Amino acid sequence: MDGKHIRAAIALLFSLLLMLLCACAPKFVGEEKAKEAGLALLRQAFGVTADDAHVEYFERAGSSVVDNTEVKPGKDAADQLYIVTISDQTLGADLYYAEVDAKTGVAYYATKNEWLLAPLSPNQKQTTQTDTPTDGTEAEASLQNDSAKNTACDFVMRRFQKEVALISVQGCCRRDNAHCPRMSIGYFVTFADGALYRIGFSWPAMDMNEVQVLGTVPKGERP
Repeated sequence: MDGKHIRAAIALLFSLLLMLLCACAPKFVGEEKAKEAGLALLRQAFGVTADDAHVEYFERAGSSVVDNTEVKPGKDAADQLYIVTISDQTLGADLYYAEVDAKTGVAYYATKNEWLLAPLSPNQKQTTQTDTPTDGTEAEASLQNDSAKNTACDFVMRRFQKEVALISVQGCCRRDNAHCPRMSIGYFVTFADGALYRIGFSWPAMDMNEVQVLGTVPKGERP
């Protein structure tokens, strides 16, 4: 085989190798699509009016939800996502934060900065101060209160403009706040169309502070 044929064979080999690498490489939706999806979820969850945001690609250890319980897979699995944020230069902090699946382009998580949470009334501040940092008795009791659940249900239906088929308690936890200790209580919400969300509320103000899209309940298993 002369030099000309050898060079042609090498070029063909490299072309085939490049095609193979391109076929095996993950295909991502891109920053623009991710920004659109992230802003759409932030708009739906928190009424955000911004039309621009910062976007960056990120990888981290993956997790999923099985039977309303978060489970973490093996070490080799990783979430590939875009992080979408809206920042305030004066505060030097992110006001809104969303995560978008890099492969599907689905926005599945959103939260807002604690600075944007509804301020607590004097009575609510007193309520949070009666709970010890390791206790959370008042918040735990609120989880079992139909009034709190009904408030959460009504808020979610108004915000997402969908009927709620089932709402169940996730739990509560203490979180630190620059102004006053707050609790965050959560619910699993199944909408009539089968969409399953996890919704977090700042307690006792019952201001929604995070939303996570968990998937869709199969039609035969819906409430």
